[in-house]
Amino acid sequence: MDYTETIEIAFRIISSAGDAQSLLFQAIQDAKTGKATDANQKLEEANELLLQAHQSQTQLISKEAQGQKGEYSIIMVHAQDHLMNAILMQKLTNEFCELYQRLDKERESNEA
Repeated sequence: MDYTETIEIAFRIISSAGDAQSLLFQAIQDAKTGKATDANQKLEEANELLLQAHQSQTQLISKEAQGQKGEYSIIMVHAQDHLMNAILMQKLTNEFCELYQRLDKERESNEA
């Protein structure tokens, strides 16, 4: 695998993970303001983007396992960092959204 291909894959990972992080932040804000449907839609979109990023990462791992080792690249390190943080954020966002939805239900039942 040549350097150019490694960089292209790295940028796909960065792009997908970065877009997913933006959606995850928006999902938290939607959940916080009682827009559970919008939050869930953003979570689904972020999940799809993270799946794409993970597939790109798997492509690199598979090629290296087949002996097609790519060159070291700080851009690839950055891509891996982006992906790792986005996956962590995904887990935390799921928890935040669930918590906000639970609080909304409790608030509604207390008002009734």
